[in-house]
Amino acid sequence: MMDRRKFIKNTGAFITLPILLNGQAIQVLGANGGFNVEKTDGKVLVLIQLDGGNDGLNMLIPLNMYDNLVKVRPEVVLPKNKIISLTNLQGLHPSMPEINEMYDDEKMMFIQNVGYPTPNLSHFRSKEIVLSASDSRTVISSGWFGRYLDTLHPDYPDNYPDDTNPHPIAISIGSSSSPTCQGSMSNFGVVLKNLDTSYESPSGEQEFPDTPYGFEMEYVTQVMKSTQKYLEVVSETAELSESISEQWTEDNSLADRLKIVARLITGGLTTPIYVVNLGGFDTHANQVTEGETELGKHADLMRYVSEAVYAFQDELKQHQKEDDVISLVYSEFGRRIASNKSFGTDHGEAYPMMLFGSRVNPIVFGENPTIPASVEKKTNVPFKIDFRSVYASVLNLWFGVNKTEINNLLLGEFEILPILKNAVSVDDNINKPNQLKIMSVFPNPVINSAEIQFVTNGGQISLRLFSLAGKEIRNLRDGNLPGGIQSIPFTKKGLKNGQYLLVLQNGNERVSQKIIIQ
Repeated sequence: MMDRRKFIKNTGAFITLPILLNGQAIQVLGANGGFNVEKTDGKVLVLIQLDGGNDGLNMLIPLNMYDNLVKVRPEVVLPKNKIISLTNLQGLHPSMPEINEMYDDEKMMFIQNVGYPTPNLSHFRSKEIVLSASDSRTVISSGWFGRYLDTLHPDYPDNYPDDTNPHPIAISIGSSSSPTCQGSMSNFGVVLKNLDTSYESPSGEQEFPDTPYGFEMEYVTQVMKSTQKYLEVVSETAELSESISEQWTEDNSLADRLKIVARLITGGLTTPIYVVNLGGFDTHANQVTEGETELGKHADLMRYVSEAVYAFQDELKQHQKEDDVISLVYSEFGRRIASNKSFGTDHGEAYPMMLFGSRVNPIVFGENPTIPASVEKKTNVPFKIDFRSVYASVLNLWFGVNKTEINNLLLGEFEILPILKNAVSVDDNINKPNQLKIMSVFPNPVINSAEIQFVTNGGQISLRLFSLAGKEIRNLRDGNLPGGIQSIPFTKKGLKNGQYLLVLQNGNERVSQKIIIQ
């Protein structure tokens, strides 16, 4: 059995077989090395993908920019008196009162201006980027969470399930496995269309030729057998729970899928990740009803999302499971600032994500996008927060993965955002609480102001800002401080846009971090 695995790892073989498993072609890729990481410890992540590119400016409305929104998107802008007031600065689409209630109940977080550098506005390619956590120039065949699962289950699917791993490693609700859960050798996701999904794998002992093709046939057979066993466990688990929330609505496909997820979580399944999606967000035309912009296609989609996530959270609460689950709502990209003459919006760049659950930090994170009074047709909301920072924050703060391992999984270093209440970042130096370091500058790039967090050993410290040429620009702090975590405000006032170096010195020790002023 291991000869086949060794063959794939050593040769990097890429062999496509003419076999479909739950509608998804099985493909085998060269494996990566694993890390020593802890198990997911009962924590669950639910990913809700809004397929097609959600119009964030029609969902989370920057109220301080409303007058300019009227000018640049007259065909789709919402009536001001219909917008739900979320905060003094942000409003919600009128179809989302349940989301507003979740925010008031401190169970909803918004992350504004999410995107990535040099964005690709093709649906297919942008989804690849978002699901794999690659940059726009690199094609990666594995998914960002699949690479994490590789570190926990390097031998999957050999001998899975077993007594240690009796439940599915990942579950996709729909017709195919999510690329998010694609590992280096196989997709960890079991596919469920509904709770009656069944699968019959080949029975009896089988012999395979001692060839690459034989190795792959053996591998696919093992996946098929594991899938059959997992679906039996899923069926048994679903019988152990029932839907008791009165908030579920009918004729809502997202609600139907989240109800399945809730049944499995509350029934006791230990699967750490579920992936569901809702299509229809490619709203080039008829996004709104002419003359009644609070109605139309996007209004229906916002209602589906709002009702479904509200019922899902209520179901978890009724079963006393809501502290174990966080959920992320995202899309492959946003829509452009200007509307078009077809009462729709075209492919754009940045958009707001939603993160919800009883453990999330209930804030609107990031500044409102700036909307000029006049824009070109192709003007976009620029991104300020890299989507991979959200993934890094989930891995670090929710699943306890340290930063070095996250850098390997996400193929780069990304900022940890304060996505959870009272969360402490898991660092490589977590057992050295007073080791000198700059913990974070947020936001970075700095638009107007930021907060700098750092750790000192105690005693005399200095925190200074330098140009990259080595010229001291500003003395931010100089004096005695106790050991531990410190925090100071920072403003860009008087500074030119560009890159700078933040230098922290404590006795003979010195650390630095690059920051960007925009």
